[in-house]
Amino acid sequence: MKFAGLAAFLVGACLLFALVIQAGLAPVLSVLGTMGAQGLVLVSLAHLPIVALLGLAWWMIYRSGKRPTLPRFVWARAVRDASAEALPFSQLGGYAIGARALSLAGADATAAGASTFLDLILEFAAKLPYILLGLALLANLRSERIVSVALLVLCLGTLLVLPLLRGPLQKLARLKLFPRWQGLRSTRRRAALALGRMTAKGKSFAASILLHLACWILGAGETWLIFHFMRVAVPLDASLVIDSLVGAIRAASFFVPGAIGVQEGGYILLCGLFGISPATALAFSLARRARDLLIAAPVLLSWQWREARSFFSAGTRWR
Repeated sequence: MKFAGLAAFLVGACLLFALVIQAGLAPVLSVLGTMGAQGLVLVSLAHLPIVALLGLAWWMIYRSGKRPTLPRFVWARAVRDASAEALPFSQLGGYAIGARALSLAGADATAAGASTFLDLILEFAAKLPYILLGLALLANLRSERIVSVALLVLCLGTLLVLPLLRGPLQKLARLKLFPRWQGLRSTRRRAALALGRMTAKGKSFAASILLHLACWILGAGETWLIFHFMRVAVPLDASLVIDSLVGAIRAASFFVPGAIGVQEGGYILLCGLFGISPATALAFSLARRARDLLIAAPVLLSWQWREARSFFSAGTRWR
């Protein structure tokens, strides 16, 4: 971990510690105890279909040579998320590990990197209307109907504009990047060709964006489910507001490993708008982290197993 990342992690950890002390450790543990191990397992299982849909969104845009099967993309996506959430790296480190996992699953390394870059852009693009929808619902709950309607119109307009991203991305693929470094020209050419093929089919491009948006909305359902197991009554619209706006806060703090401290502060702030106590908000955030760790443990072990297989098979070829 670089110094900046380590400093961000330490600051976030100190913030998390301060928030727990302020809310009280006993109330936080009491709410977590209400959820129980069974609730945590069920929440973890409920997240797996979302990972599968995210893998499908990635698989749909991949166009380079022989495409690995859909289950391999789902596995690589699980590795990407697990490394971003459970390992002491920023989210950018998770993207790099996800691309590596896809290459281990049989994809060309350059195409794996290009598809990861494109999938990241589409995922972030789909988050924009989701955030606008969350803001519109928040305005509606606050009886600011004019603002709510304006944000909904903006949300729909954003959805219509998103497919137009193909044009700028295709131009990006044609750019002559790194012209002074001779050693990078062939890699740059291969990446540009791969990115160009992946942005060529408009239907796959639009379908991937819609799948990402569907996954963001399903995340609101996960939020409602966790609160349900904690025996806290939170409506679906409030769950969407909380999930979408905390997602925006996490996106802005991408340089903080695991968004530690930042995520907890975001939940306390937004849950407070709906009368949810800081202890419950912290318990919710910790439950989400526990869910991520429960899923990440076997996924990261499988990744290391594949890395070991690749290493030893490469060593055998060199002999």
